[in-house]
Amino acid sequence: MSFKIDCHTHIGNYKDARWTGKWGEVTPEFLIEYLDKHEVDKAVVLPTYSLDMRNHTPTEYVIEACKERPERFIPFCVVEVREEGFEEKIVKYVEEGCVGVGEHTSKIPIDHRLNLKLYKICGRLELPILIHIATSETNEYGALDTTDLKGLERVLKENSNVDFIMHGPGWWRCMSKRFDPNVGYPKGKIEEPGRAVELLEEYENLYGDLSAGSGYNALARDLEFAKPFLERLNRKLLYGTDLVDFFDPGYVHIRLLEGFNLSMEAYENIYHRNLERLIHR
Repeated sequence: MSFKIDCHTHIGNYKDARWTGKWGEVTPEFLIEYLDKHEVDKAVVLPTYSLDMRNHTPTEYVIEACKERPERFIPFCVVEVREEGFEEKIVKYVEEGCVGVGEHTSKIPIDHRLNLKLYKICGRLELPILIHIATSETNEYGALDTTDLKGLERVLKENSNVDFIMHGPGWWRCMSKRFDPNVGYPKGKIEEPGRAVELLEEYENLYGDLSAGSGYNALARDLEFAKPFLERLNRKLLYGTDLVDFFDPGYVHIRLLEGFNLSMEAYENIYHRNLERLIHR
């Protein structure tokens, strides 16, 4: 079995961070049990903080939890670009061991001037950034973009030295060229590849995070489309879960991925090599 790194996890219960609902059960110890259950070796732990989110686990807590378990956890950092001084914060977080930025969830356009400042810092510090794209302005959190992802494409062109990892329903619904803009998790056959596929093929600095219900749905909705997609773009995709099967046991990413019978090279790239290249480890 290939070495595995889950590129998208969170801790919802640490010190005075107490998320609502089942996320409140996810302590560092629980997260390790979750990884062991799926025979996953390591996990990127993403802090959560923006003006739009109710549940927060600050970067400082993630750094501390990861230092206690360096053999299992990899720390990313997060900032709110609508607050003063976020540039200095990122520099400090990198000095303390963070190797990426995310999950970035500020609910402003992905090509907003404040986000552009953030990307410039990522480029200077050689940090990949993982971004949640919302489906519409009614979503609770996440970067905003048009249904044809024009804002993202502008960002990719202007920041070719930054690696972008895309996540969320606003991104993965674009697996298909045609979809209802009011539906975050479209179903059915993919008759024609969408903007997500086109952008992954065109831009070397773009990657897809397969985690959560959105990533799972993007593959499971059309298995015949998904297999060649995974094989062809195996150097652009990252295994992750967002612990979705803890909330709904029907969504097991490893079981879905193993069912495609991909090449060993594809599995190794998706499970760990791509992320390792991105974080320079």
